[in-house]
Amino acid sequence: MKKMMTIVLIFLFAAKAAFAQAPGYTVLPTARVGSADPQFALSILSDYFEKAERGDRTAGIVLTSLGAVFTAAGLASTTYAFAAPATNFSDPEGQMLMRGLSIGGLGAGVLLGGIGLGILSKPDDQYKREYYYLYAETDPVVQEAMAFGVMKELADEARRSRITGGIINISTPIAAAGGYAIAAAINNSWVDFGDRIVGSVGWTLPSLVSGIIMLISGKSEEERMLDSYRSMSASYSSIGSGRD
Repeated sequence: MKKMMTIVLIFLFAAKAAFAQAPGYTVLPTARVGSADPQFALSILSDYFEKAERGDRTAGIVLTSLGAVFTAAGLASTTYAFAAPATNFSDPEGQMLMRGLSIGGLGAGVLLGGIGLGILSKPDDQYKREYYYLYAETDPVVQEAMAFGVMKELADEARRSRITGGIINISTPIAAAGGYAIAAAINNSWVDFGDRIVGSVGWTLPSLVSGIIMLISGKSEEERMLDSYRSMSASYSSIGSGRD
């Protein structure tokens, strides 16, 4: 009897110790759900890609339409220029000129249409294929950092192109004026130099103004995209620090 009581007591103490060690609830992880920063870079970059694709499709439709018009007009003009008798033209030179212009218009139409069709043939969401590594990333923090890197690279490349284009636009009228000056110095004739400069203002002045604007204040879309991200990120950081 004593042995049986002893066994029962041992069993009761063991069961009590086991239940005391086991918690009555599931321990949740300490990380907060939704504690990651919003993915500003990924959102802005995706909007930029989608806008660029819509612009490409619009350009493709316009180029294809223009190509069809030029091709039809060039084909009709070429057919007439080669089929019509020579008596329909004032002189042989006029007939040859019309043939040349007709063939040129036909070629331009085919080229424009081909470029437009090439643009339209691109699959949708091409940017997701080009930047597959970005959209395949599952870690939101790493994905946001990668999106910012892509955005920064695009902005830097656009900035370099903008500066290069601005320098070229500014250099073009200067080079033209220099060419006129060299020609006048070689021929020792400065009489027509001023007239040539004034005559070239129609195409040199817009180039000069465009170059100055590009260098001073004409930011590209990619640069404005990066500025927008930095503004949103700074605003979010200031709100977060205020809450703390």
